[in-house]
This record gives sequence, structure tokens and C-alpha cells, in this order.
Amino acid sequence: MRRIILISLAGVVLAGMAACDLVDPARPAAQPDEIVYGNLLEVSQSEAEPNEWTALIRVGPPRALLDAEEEAGQTPPPVQKGLQATVTVTGDTVVVYRDLPAALEEIDPGTEVAVVPVAGTTRMIGSDDLRLEASTLMDFASYRRWRLPGLKAEDESEVNRADLINSGGAEVAPVPLRGGRILYFTSHLRPPAGEDDEWHGAVRDGLVVPDEENMPLERSYRTELGEDGWSPPALVRFPGLDEAPQIRVTWVSADELQCLVTVSESGQQPWVGQASRERASAPWGPPQRLEFLGDGAHDAVYLTGSTKKIVFVATMNGTQGDLLLYDPGDERSPLPLQPQICTLGNEWNPRTGPANELFFCREDRQLVFADGRVRALALPGPQRTVFTQGAPTDDGKWLFLCIPRFRPVELDQDIYVAPLGGDLTLGKPVAVDAWRP
Repeated sequence: MRRIILISLAGVVLAGMAACDLVDPARPAAQPDEIVYGNLLEVSQSEAEPNEWTALIRVGPPRALLDAEEEAGQTPPPVQKGLQATVTVTGDTVVVYRDLPAALEEIDPGTEVAVVPVAGTTRMIGSDDLRLEASTLMDFASYRRWRLPGLKAEDESEVNRADLINSGGAEVAPVPLRGGRILYFTSHLRPPAGEDDEWHGAVRDGLVVPDEENMPLERSYRTELGEDGWSPPALVRFPGLDEAPQIRVTWVSADELQCLVTVSESGQQPWVGQASRERASAPWGPPQRLEFLGDGAHDAVYLTGSTKKIVFVATMNGTQGDLLLYDPGDERSPLPLQPQICTLGNEWNPRTGPANELFFCREDRQLVFADGRVRALALPGPQRTVFTQGAPTDDGKWLFLCIPRFRPVELDQDIYVAPLGGDLTLGKPVAVDAWRP
């Protein structure tokens, strides 16, 4: 606990002391890009730049940090009296309030906040005017749950939500069929953030709480939307793979007789298999490994209308993913997709739309390749909502996607559904459990 508190206070202290020896107090001086804590005073929108806002913050350590220092018998370092931060918020800033994506203007004045700066933007003017651009701005309670799990408020504990699909674990990789009324998705438990924490999420059929004898597992499930809501998620089981740590369904044919699945077995690289069955009510057969995709291939989908051409992910250097296309008519296959898709960034989660649009992620951004160009998708709102793993329905009317709750060790991913316009614009997302088309 002591180490967490010292690290957390560092940004406030440095910000308050760094300008003491400036020769010209009116000249901006670069400062370390530390987390800035304080109370939100007011918010104003720029008249010159419609996608830019200014948040004024009275800098100081949050009450919870001061109380923890006092309880530990420590004296917190002093903060420059009267220090104020002028924070620039743009349409690319991630704003979180009360644990959910929000608009900056929804945050009540006086709220304790934490600001993560854009690298290289922190400046000091004089001794009490700190300037920076925000990469992320959160109310402190949300930030504490994410980055300071050891600093809990009284009677606060993380609750595992009891929805049929979304839970306190990670629900990822949605694969919608039949206009979204059938959904395949993948789930795993999130690890504890400390010795006094527990594994989070729904312990569904096929999952176990990891311990000395049981490793973490990831499994795929199928659910169907009826008049009374979603059916209980049913485990998608494949013969011979009960011991595999990861089984993730990434593509399913419209008649549900064929599917592609990523399998990771202990100590081995992932591989892509194709499974089939005679009828939709029958059990799946064992996945047949697609050797022609190469070692380490994963997250594969067929191009729309094709039963031969496959887009998949190949991981380079252990971390960076690239999207490759396997075309049996090209003896050079598989080959990386064009340079505007495959970059130095990490590309992952390819999904295809009804007109063969390619939806994919680069880092934590959702992109789409259509009409010969790559563009970023955005959910409605003045600031950016982080979302990934977009998968369109076969009629192109909806996009299933994942929005995180910010949690330690691993983000708590939940599945949402948003209307998808013909121009690839998105409407307001709804949590999948509450979605009714």
C-alpha cells in the first residue's frame, strides 16, 4: 500500500515544485508527464475549435490518498499552494465518469479527477499554472478501481454482474448470425489484482476458477435471442480439446454447419482449425488443423461469400499482429494485406461485412477497410469511447463490439450492440443483454 500511495502522489508533488527556479516565470517549461490529481472546477468549450474543451482543475491529492497516508503514519509531501491545471480535452480524449464512458460536461464540478497526459504536452507557466493535454480523464473513484486496487473505499468491493452474457469477467470476440439473433462469443475469468482479491466473472460450463491444479481457460458459447431475451449461453464443445487453455470460435457459417476456431494448447503456438457437423442441432466434430496458414495463425475468418479465401492474424515478434490473406489460387499465399492495413502497429480481430468490408482493430482502435481506404469508427459523443472487436451482422444493420470497464491486471470487456449506418456511422451502443432489435 505504501508504495502505491507514493507513486500516486508523485505527479501532484512534481507539478507543484518544478517551476521554482525558472528564470522567466512567463515562459512555458516542459514538465514530466505525470498523473495529475485534483478537483474539477469548470469546463468550457473552445469557440475557435469545436472539438476542443478546457477543464480547469485545482491540483491536489485526493482525500482517499491523504487518508491512507495518515493511516500509515506518513506525512504526504507538500503540494504547491494555489496550483491550478488547465487541461485541454479533445475529441480523442477518453473520458470516464462513474465507471462508464461519458462526456466531459457530464462530470459534476468539484468531483475529484485523475488526468493522464498526452506524452510531451505537460508545461508549467510561472509557479501555479500547469498546462497539459489529456489522453484520459476520469473521476478518481473510477481511476482508483483501475490503477490503485489496493486503495479501496469503505465497503467497496467489485461485484460480479449477473447478466446472462456480460459479467465481471471478459466477454470478447462476438460472432453474430441471423441479423444478430444468434450470437457466438468467448469468455474467460479475469485474474485477481492482489492476494485479497478473487477471480472475476461467470464460471460457466467449461470454465473453472484457476488454482494450483487448474489453469486459466477460455471457451466459446452460443446464445439465441427469443421473445423472452437471450437463452442461457451454451458451451461450444469440440472433441479432444477439453484440456486446451484456449478455444475461441471466430467464424460460423450462416447455416451453422461450419466454423473456424483458434486453439491454443499448453506450450504450443495457437493454430486455426475448421470444424463441421451434419446439422445445426448435432455436436461439432473435431477441428481439422489448417496447416497451410502456418504456425501461430489465429483469429481467422472467410471472406464474405467465399469458402476458400481466409483472412487471419499472424503474430510477429511475440506481440505485433499482422493481417494475412490465404488465397489457394495464389501459390505465394499467405501474404500480408496492403500497407494501409498492415502497419507497424498491432492489427487484430478481422471480421468481414456483407459487402466484404474488413473490420479490424489496430491497438485499441476500431477500423474498417471499405471502398479502398481505411477509416476509424467512432461511437456517438464529444470524446472518444474505447471499443474494439467490431463484428457486423449479416444484414449490415448492427455492429457487435466490446467496450471495457477499466480494471486492474486486465480490462473487464463487455459486449455491446450499436446501429450501423450505410455510411458506416455508428449509433448509440446498448449492452447486449438489453438489446432488442
